[in-house]
Amino acid sequence: MLEDKGSRNGTFIMNQQIKPNKPVNVRRGDAIRFADVELQWSQVPMPEDNSAYQGLYGIGSHFNNDFQISGSTVSRYHATVKHGRDGKMYIFDHSRNGTTVDGTKIQSNTPYRIKKSSAVVCGGVPVDLSKLPWPSETWKYVLGIAASLLILVGVGFGIYKAIEGRTKTYTDSELYTNYNTSIVMLVGQYHYEVTAGNLNPDILRSAGIPSKFQWDGEHLIPEGHSQYGDIISFATGFFVSEDGHIVTNLHVTKPWLFDNIIENIEGYCKDVFHQYAAKKDLEIMVLGGNEESMLDAYTSQIKVEGKLDGLLFIPNGKYFSTENVTRCRVVSAGDDINIDVSLVQSDKGELPRNSRFINVKDSMDVNETAIEVGKHMYTLGYPQGIGLQDLKSEKGIQVLARGGSIIHVSNEYQFGFDAASYGGASGSPIFNENGMLIGVLNSGSAKTQGFNYGIKAKYIKDIIENAHRVK
Repeated sequence: MLEDKGSRNGTFIMNQQIKPNKPVNVRRGDAIRFADVELQWSQVPMPEDNSAYQGLYGIGSHFNNDFQISGSTVSRYHATVKHGRDGKMYIFDHSRNGTTVDGTKIQSNTPYRIKKSSAVVCGGVPVDLSKLPWPSETWKYVLGIAASLLILVGVGFGIYKAIEGRTKTYTDSELYTNYNTSIVMLVGQYHYEVTAGNLNPDILRSAGIPSKFQWDGEHLIPEGHSQYGDIISFATGFFVSEDGHIVTNLHVTKPWLFDNIIENIEGYCKDVFHQYAAKKDLEIMVLGGNEESMLDAYTSQIKVEGKLDGLLFIPNGKYFSTENVTRCRVVSAGDDINIDVSLVQSDKGELPRNSRFINVKDSMDVNETAIEVGKHMYTLGYPQGIGLQDLKSEKGIQVLARGGSIIHVSNEYQFGFDAASYGGASGSPIFNENGMLIGVLNSGSAKTQGFNYGIKAKYIKDIIENAHRVK
C-alpha cells in the first residue's frame, strides 16, 4: 500500500498523481516518484515470506487494520495475528509500546502462540480477537437437545447484550473521564490586507490605509504600530486522529467570513479615501499611465482579504507557555458559513503525550435521531479562553464541562441546547448520553445563557472524509 500524507509536491505512480490520504495498491517495480525523486526499489526490503500462513490479520489504530483500536499508546500498525496452516494462531508485535499476552510482554517481531482464551493487550488497550477464524469446536454441541437449548439461550443473551451496548448510557463524570484529554485550547491571530487593483498604493498609504493591518472594530491598526498583533482569539478543538488532526469551527480559521467584517472594513477604507481625495483635490492616476478617471471607479477597486497569521494549540492539563504550544496548519476550511466546521492538524503530525483522539469511526452518530429534542447532551471546552483559567495551577489549563438537553433542531445545519457556554468554547465537541459525538459547538447568545447551538455531526464526518476537497 502507498499513501501520500498531504505532501506539497505530490506522489506519482506511472506519472499519475495519487490523491492525498487515499491508500492505493502498488506492485514491486512500479515507477513511483515522490515530487521529483524516483523510488529505488533496490533499497526497499523484499516482502516477508508468509507462505507458511493461511491468513494475516492486522491490529492497530489505522483504518486498514482488521482490528482497529484507539489510544495514544497504540501504533498505527501495532501487531499482526497470523493463522498458521497447522490451524494455530501466532501474534507478532511491531509497536513502540509493546504487546502482552496473558500479562506477559512478548518480544518484538517474534511469533507467540495465542489461544481463543488468551488476553491480548496492545499498548495497554485490550483487543477482542473473538472474530478470528479459530479452530472449530463443534464437538461441544453433540450433547443433544439440551445443549441446543442452551445455545439458543446464549444467542438470545448475546443479542440482548449487543442491543444493550448500543444503548448504553454514561454519566457526565464518565464522559469527562473518557474525553477530557482529547480537548485542546486553540489560540489564533489574523490580520487583513487591502488591495486596490491599479490604484497607486502610495496614494492609499498617504490616505492612511495600510496594506496590512488589524481591525479593532472602528480603526485600522497598521503593521508595526505598537498595538498591532494584540488582537488574539481563543477557541476550542478536539483530536480526531492519531496523527494530530483537530476539528474546530470555520469561524476560528476564517473569522473574516462572519458578521460582515470585511464589508465593514471595505466601507471604512472607501470613506477614508474619499475624504482624503476631497481634502487634497487629488488627480488619481492609473499605475504606469496618465489616464484620469472618476474617484468612484478607483474606490470600487478597494478589496479587503483576511489572512491567518498563525494557529497554536495547547493540550488540556498543560501550562499556558511557549514551551507547551504547538503550531497547526489548516487542512480544510470552506467558505460556506452555514457549515461552520474546519479541520486543522498539528505541525508535528502526532498526538501530544497523554492525549487521546476521539475515534469518530465508532464514536460518532450522524443520524437525526441522535439529536432529538429532550435528549441529554454534554460538552467540554474553554469558555472565555484563558479568562477562566488559573494559569499558575499545577494542573495546567483545565477544560470546563457542562451538561444539558437538546432544546431545538433549528435547520439543516444546527441544533440548539441549553448547557451554558461562552466565547472561547467555539469548537467544543458535543456528546450525547451514549458517549457518541453528535456535533461541534459554534454559537450562542452573549446576553442569555442556555441558548447555544452546535453544527451537526454529519458535517464533521464530511470534512474528515473529504479533507482535501475544499480549502
